[in-house]
Amino acid sequence: MSTQSPHDEFFKEIFGDLDRARDFLRDTLPPDVRDLLDLSLLRRESESYISPELAETYADLVFSVPLADSRALVAILLEHKSWAPKYPHLQVLAYLLGIWERAAMDGTNLPLVLPLVLYNGLEKWSVTKFSQALPVYPERLRSFFPDFSFLLVNLAQTSGEDLKSAYHNRSVLVAMELMKAIFSPVEVARLMERLSPDDGPMDAELALRFLRVVLRYIFKRSDFGVQQALTLKLHPTTRELTMTMEEQILLRGEQAGLKKGLEQGLEQGLEQGLERGLEQGLRRKALEDAQRMLAKGCDWEFITEITGIQPQDL
Repeated sequence: MSTQSPHDEFFKEIFGDLDRARDFLRDTLPPDVRDLLDLSLLRRESESYISPELAETYADLVFSVPLADSRALVAILLEHKSWAPKYPHLQVLAYLLGIWERAAMDGTNLPLVLPLVLYNGLEKWSVTKFSQALPVYPERLRSFFPDFSFLLVNLAQTSGEDLKSAYHNRSVLVAMELMKAIFSPVEVARLMERLSPDDGPMDAELALRFLRVVLRYIFKRSDFGVQQALTLKLHPTTRELTMTMEEQILLRGEQAGLKKGLEQGLEQGLEQGLERGLEQGLRRKALEDAQRMLAKGCDWEFITEITGIQPQDL
């Protein structure tokens, strides 16, 4: 996609940070899986493996970690839809095939890929194996179709208390709480009233950047507006950033209005110019006709009746 949605932008800003991604995976992966991976060596991959067909379904962030003599890829997939897909395994499988096909074309070994789907829609969704979506076949025939699963973080079915107990990186926790609350103005308001730079990294500048990212996501993605935010009891820094954003929004509105006004003014000017030019042309033609008629000996009463020109006009 040429333009990122606010949802994608927020996802990549938050989880594209290596420290936050590492803490997120450490708190999300099942312990028996996490223990097999050295997350201290986690590295973000620059490639995206989202095909045009999957662009409406997922955004992705891909990380690699050494595994024996090879490497494993951990793909965090942001589910775009607000409802649970009927056959999510087909989309995940298409994504995995894209990675393996690219590896085959590059002449490298096919990597192990751990797909982790992040979902903040409103419908319930639980993960099953792919085989459970198919009719029951005799045991002997089951080897003829793929059977796999994937990891799912379902924010719709995770309570706030469970999030707090699961995620120990404060920035990750705030991001998860916000993604869960984004469809509820009431929940967004509650979260905004406790937002502060303390929710971001230790570095002051990075903390402000984090807060800007969070506020931008709120105002772009939710039905919660800047004016509503300013009626809340906000942390001073949060209020200052919110007011700055409001000024920027108003400035953009003024600039857009000025541009529109100039365009309308130009269009109106062209119309008026054309109209005036036409009037002047008709007037000049009438004067010429009156002069010719006068030269032919026509009386003024007749000339005025035909052309509208009077003696004082010549």
